[in-house]
Amino acid sequence: MKRRSAIRLSLGLAVGGALGFGGIKGYQLYKHPDFRVLEEHQGLLDDLADTIIPATDSPGARDAAVGGFILKMVRDCTDKKSQNNFIRGFMDLMERTGEKEGTSGKTGSSFGQRSLAERTAILAHFEQQGRPYSGTLGKVQHRLAGDSFFTILKRYTILGYCSSRRGATEGLRYDYIPGRYDGNVPLQPGQRSWATQ
Repeated sequence: MKRRSAIRLSLGLAVGGALGFGGIKGYQLYKHPDFRVLEEHQGLLDDLADTIIPATDSPGARDAAVGGFILKMVRDCTDKKSQNNFIRGFMDLMERTGEKEGTSGKTGSSFGQRSLAERTAILAHFEQQGRPYSGTLGKVQHRLAGDSFFTILKRYTILGYCSSRRGATEGLRYDYIPGRYDGNVPLQPGQRSWATQ
């Protein structure tokens, strides 16, 4: 075989492989998302949210029913790329933690039976895995690939908790009938954050 033919062949194989890999990644990002796995394992969503905001002297994310909120937000208010990233990350987490089809359901999960330190370590792995590049490269990555599993989970957990009745009234400080606006209110020691932004 001549050198030019060998170079053309190897270049063709490299380009073909890159196009094939790009096609597979594109299909994974833009396919129609299947939400059945999230609906069947809503208890795991509650456990994940409760790991991010656990119950202390105030109610946790499970008490505020944040799992159902996350499911609704992912299904109705998230772009298709990020939906697929979330479902793929959720299924990866299920594999990593040993969740099996039909065993956890809406009542709970084996993930929730682990200690808080173990659950935090598992979520730290997914946070590290989903961390975007910094600078311009990170913006391009976000634009092309969407948000990661952990980014979506954390954002919707905080939003769901802070906008729920229990989270706003018991976990945060909420003023039902606000008075005049005062932009310089001193905080008392041990005072909770305000529920309004």
